[in-house]
Amino acid sequence: TESEWSPRGVVHDPAPPTAPLAQPVLRVFCAVPGQSLRELRTGTACTPGATLAFAAGARPPYTHVAVRVRTGNHSEVNGPFALSGKAGEERPLELTVALPAGADMAEITATFSEHPDATLAALLGRTTEGVVVLRQEVRVKDSP
Repeated sequence: TESEWSPRGVVHDPAPPTAPLAQPVLRVFCAVPGQSLRELRTGTACTPGATLAFAAGARPPYTHVAVRVRTGNHSEVNGPFALSGKAGEERPLELTVALPAGADMAEITATFSEHPDATLAALLGRTTEGVVVLRQEVRVKDSP
């Protein structure tokens, strides 16, 4: 896991890697009208009716990302998006998702691959090699 104060995208390993790490990164933000955009860490909450926003980055070979947001019985798949930022230099995705009232949890799944079709295939439950899957849960409640 990442330390609270380390650069994003850094993997803590006592042995230095022989090649740059290609670990993809997905950042999730909560946008509430009239408030500052706030990054959500695992286990933190966002207000019902607020909007989720996303940023992603990865080093080659990962060049594309697709994102699924599941709330209750509703599931929304978006992408694939071409990645322009590397880990530690994530760029915003052209994606926002409103959190519906009545949902208590949003499950976010992001798939990264060098092939756009593979990112979508992984989100749809097809097994694909060379795809990295990241998951994050966001609680939905009135007072984050």
